[in-house]
Amino acid sequence: MTKKEAREIIRQRKAALGKKLIILGHHYQNDDIIEFCDYIGDSLELARKAAGIREAGTIVFCGVYFMAETASILAPEKHVFIPDPSAGCPLADMARIEDIEGAWELITCIDRDITPATYVNSSALTKAFCGRNGGIVCTSGNAEKVFRWAFKKTKKILFFPDRNLGRNTAISLEIPENSIVEWDPDRDMGGLNEETILRSKVILWKGWCPVHWPQLKPSDIKNMREKHPGVRVIVHPEVDPKTVKASDEAGSTSRILEYIRSLPPGERVAIGTEFNMVNRAATDFKETLAIMPLKKVLCEDMEKITVETLAGTLSDLKYAHEVTVADDIAQGARIALERMLRI
Repeated sequence: MTKKEAREIIRQRKAALGKKLIILGHHYQNDDIIEFCDYIGDSLELARKAAGIREAGTIVFCGVYFMAETASILAPEKHVFIPDPSAGCPLADMARIEDIEGAWELITCIDRDITPATYVNSSALTKAFCGRNGGIVCTSGNAEKVFRWAFKKTKKILFFPDRNLGRNTAISLEIPENSIVEWDPDRDMGGLNEETILRSKVILWKGWCPVHWPQLKPSDIKNMREKHPGVRVIVHPEVDPKTVKASDEAGSTSRILEYIRSLPPGERVAIGTEFNMVNRAATDFKETLAIMPLKKVLCEDMEKITVETLAGTLSDLKYAHEVTVADDIAQGARIALERMLRI
């Protein structure tokens, strides 16, 4: 199938299915895919959209697998498909449910006054664990709200799987550095001891997004400022705290776009996140702003969604990959997700 043929198939199938079909696309998808998406957003926006869809019985999610899982959990009466089921998330894979359950058992033997919170970039099993244990899900856009919610319940948070988002959020809430510790699932007791667990307020999982760390560094910001004096820099909070400190602003993909819209004409801004989104913003705002990537970084899994795989999915949904979640897992995950959506 050529790209031209694929595009024509997508157009025909969208026309034939009409309101029965909704295509959701994450900001990190390339322009070829974004052209055919009915809604574009970050994880939080698309989670809300999936939960609120009424007419369409079919959702095709152009993103990575955990996103399609989340849509299936929040819209259980819908059929949710992903064009390539191998489009996973290395960050999500760093939080295996058996490791989380083992860590939880050890930590709660020392201190039960703790709430589990998972980044949306995680498996349905991980979300379900949080739902069953009084916990919650967050995105990069609402992590501070989620942390505040958790601290109203308990004095401590176990946050997984992204240590950088967790640390940056804790720092923004002025939690002392010596109260933030990291759990390494490959070490006995996570590399901690009873004393460090007792004095901690935030226990972070040792996980990270390969797009944002260690790819984006303070030295990249330094080099950018030297090449472009006066440039503004905004980064995603999945980068490490030193990179956040060196920037002018940090925020989710939606926050990055809000920041761009707030700038006066003529400004130059470097964005530290996935390249497809930055490149699209540079095109959209080319008349008023000079937008450039802090560094060209791509999400290899997002790149697996192509017009060819999207066309293949829409050609015959009977043979496409439908994303389903077992009822008992979906029930627990839905509890954690709905807690997030309520705050």
